[in-house]
Amino acid sequence: MSDVNQSLNGNTNLINDRENNKRVSFKLYRKEKLKSKKDIICFFKKNDNSSLLKYSNYFFTMLALQNNRSYSRFVVTIKKNKTNAVKRNRAKRIVREIYRTEKNNIPVGYDYFIIINRYISRSFLDYKKELMKLFYRI
Repeated sequence: MSDVNQSLNGNTNLINDRENNKRVSFKLYRKEKLKSKKDIICFFKKNDNSSLLKYSNYFFTMLALQNNRSYSRFVVTIKKNKTNAVKRNRAKRIVREIYRTEKNNIPVGYDYFIIINRYISRSFLDYKKELMKLFYRI
């Protein structure tokens, strides 16, 4: 219980996962982000149509490719013509926060390319529900 209180107070990024009896980190590490141009080009060049998984719904399109690593990586993008920069950045922050908090429920060993199709001012929980539906389909 003290671990939970410490995490709520901001003293630590770890909580005690009582179901699995292990420590869980909510930190988003640098290695979990697909940032370099080389990695993103490799993502699209390496795949053949049989290995690339594509799922979409009203808000998001997600492309997934196995990466043979012990962790998953992701990148978030949105088209410039969808809305202004403030709303685009907010949409990306929302998706990154969903990934950060739910990464223990997301399948490991994939590279995820998440495309935001629409940004409408809705609640965080609406976006979380829609994005997690895509992750559960893998």
